[in-house]
Amino acid sequence: MQLKSPLQYGRRHLWLPALALAGAALAGCSSGSGSGSAAAAPSTGSAASTPAAAPTTAAPVPTSAASTPAAPATTAAPTGAAAKRPTDACTLLNSPQVIAAVGTGGPFAGTHPDPASDGSPVWGCTWGSRQSYASIREVKPTVLATVKANPDNQITPVPGAGQEAVLTQRKDGSHPEVYFVADGRTYSVEVVKDRGPGDNVNAPAEALAETGLAVVLAKALAG
Repeated sequence: MQLKSPLQYGRRHLWLPALALAGAALAGCSSGSGSGSAAAAPSTGSAASTPAAAPTTAAPVPTSAASTPAAPATTAAPTGAAAKRPTDACTLLNSPQVIAAVGTGGPFAGTHPDPASDGSPVWGCTWGSRQSYASIREVKPTVLATVKANPDNQITPVPGAGQEAVLTQRKDGSHPEVYFVADGRTYSVEVVKDRGPGDNVNAPAEALAETGLAVVLAKALAG
């Protein structure tokens, strides 16, 4: 590292008296030696006549926007995520909704289906009254495939109800039932307007209620 002279820091006047004292001491020693020689003539040069070196100033270091790290990009959190399927299927509909769909008086109370033959629980609910009921239950995908392949059934697509939806009926139009697929699961929707005998006359109204409920339930269960 280069050392700077004190002259460059404005301390030049502190050095001049020291130089003068040193010159006087040397002159006194010469005259006291007894040699009788004349004193040396004073030098015409002086340290005071030597101009001080101009102080140097370091050049400013240019800054650049490129040297500043950019702020990390932010990623927006995904929005609009669908809710998970409720554990209790009976929470999907209430009594007034079922009354409006089925077209008969209530109240409709929700009950859960019995376990399967192997004892495993079945996800679903039946909203029933003394006169009629509506139900939804999860079924195996093979059930829908079997229903569609049965030549005794007539199949009608149901738009707007999940990934796939069909209304199945017998050739005479009786026993309507809607199957739909939502979030990779297969469901069955059934409406019975009259529990008594001779209810086949209600098949058109039951099919209309099933398709309407399937659209509502499929939207609630979509992932």
